[in-house]
Amino acid sequence: MQWEKKQAKRTFSILAGALIAYNFLFSFVVFGIDLMEISALLLIFEGMQWEQATEVVYHSGIGLSIGTILGVIVVGLIIREAPSFEKKHGMDMKTIFLFYMLIQALQLLGHYILIPLEFLAQWWGYSFKEATATASDASVLFSSFFYSVAVAPAAEEILCRGIIVKKLEQYGRTFAILISAMFFGLLHQNIVQFPVTMLIGVLFGYVAQKYSLKAAVGLHMLNNASVEIVSILSEHYTGVWVVDVLFLYFCMFASIFILWKKRETIKAFFKGEEEKRPALKWFFTTPVVLLVIAYFLFSTIKSVTPF
Repeated sequence: MQWEKKQAKRTFSILAGALIAYNFLFSFVVFGIDLMEISALLLIFEGMQWEQATEVVYHSGIGLSIGTILGVIVVGLIIREAPSFEKKHGMDMKTIFLFYMLIQALQLLGHYILIPLEFLAQWWGYSFKEATATASDASVLFSSFFYSVAVAPAAEEILCRGIIVKKLEQYGRTFAILISAMFFGLLHQNIVQFPVTMLIGVLFGYVAQKYSLKAAVGLHMLNNASVEIVSILSEHYTGVWVVDVLFLYFCMFASIFILWKKRETIKAFFKGEEEKRPALKWFFTTPVVLLVIAYFLFSTIKSVTPF
């Protein structure tokens, strides 16, 4: 047991270190590419000012796309794990729609979790406004739209459900899904996205394990595309938000019924995980892991800005 514990903590430390490497590589690449884009705009458009070029590049998704892809590759190389796209079960259109409704319900639940947090922030003189804008504003350029609906969902699923879950599932499937969901939320480094992405991350983990990684990628893309479309349409039609909110509540009540009906199937999926629970204790007593979690939590809290 002692040797197993030592090996587990080593694995957790390497994983945590790989995620820090991902974060710094991502930031470095995005900064470098943004700088190159700004320089190119200033050279091509003679009358353009630095502020104008910066504003254009702020909405670009080129640096984000390249930084994310390189970051995922580096994590895979560091922890020596490749994602598996093996198909376990098929998904028909009905199943896809049911999972899509569950995603919307979790988004609504995440919103309610944020209400007391936002109230406390306002009481202390802080606002979620900037974090909300970052999380929900529609893409301005095609490159950012493509990043949002294609690159980010594919890369995040490969990283979290393809690489992290696969590396951790030796310590228990439930453990692997929950830890990957936690890191999925933390990696966004946005207080508004954190509870929502963590909840949805658990669902994506279930989909990847029950069906396939491709299915999780597809659902993630579908969700991001719908968010983008709603955001774009709402800028032109005020009634879109009303319809969207009504749909979210419909999904919430429908999801309660779905989860109750499928409770035995879900219970069977997670059955037999009790004996591997020490992994959770080992994970949260690993110093490197705690430092990395603290770093990402600090970055997440920093997204809350003063009035």
